[in-house]
Amino acid sequence: MEYPRKKAVPIAVAALATGAALPLAGGAEAAGEGCVAPEVVGVSLSQARRALGSSGCGVEVRQLPAHGSFVTPAPADGRQLVARQSPRAGARSGTVTVWVKPLCSQPVLPGPHHPGVAQSRGPTELVAALYLAGGPLRRSPHCRRGVPAGGTLTVSTPAGKPLASRTVRGGRFAIFPLAPGGYVLDGTLSSSRRGGTPVDFPATAFTVGAHRTTRVNIVANVP
Repeated sequence: MEYPRKKAVPIAVAALATGAALPLAGGAEAAGEGCVAPEVVGVSLSQARRALGSSGCGVEVRQLPAHGSFVTPAPADGRQLVARQSPRAGARSGTVTVWVKPLCSQPVLPGPHHPGVAQSRGPTELVAALYLAGGPLRRSPHCRRGVPAGGTLTVSTPAGKPLASRTVRGGRFAIFPLAPGGYVLDGTLSSSRRGGTPVDFPATAFTVGAHRTTRVNIVANVP
């Protein structure tokens, strides 16, 4: 009786199971007389090189084009993810070509996805958060979303009279049930100074509508 062929073992597992000394160099790498290509799509370039090397395959790396916040590093970075390969897994070849995705380049503090004021259908209330944005650029396989900073948020009248305050931990939002009308929101960090540099959150005016949830993300830019 002939049993069905098993699918290719995921390369991250296969690479660990071999325990062999594997090449890590980039670009086109010399191969033997042929190999059975493992599946490397979806893993990092460094993992793909190890798996292909353990299978006796040469490796040719090609870059996919940059776009938006995504940049193409030179030389290729081991963290880049493999988008496609040729030949496909299970085929025999001396060299396997892999196309790798660009890396996301963004500040270490990326800030909110939607800064400022936005409204949607829902309870008549305010959902607010403080964000820090800026810092040195870093590259990674995926773009990260900003995380709310811990601090105190205060809702005031347009004339400046405080109405309500909420203190929240990092990663949390402050919720204020409010009557429809115009307000001003400002905030301070849990620590008034960050790395010795004062952090200034701009006061933000907003309007709460009936049966509308208003979201306000206040952003302070840091060097």
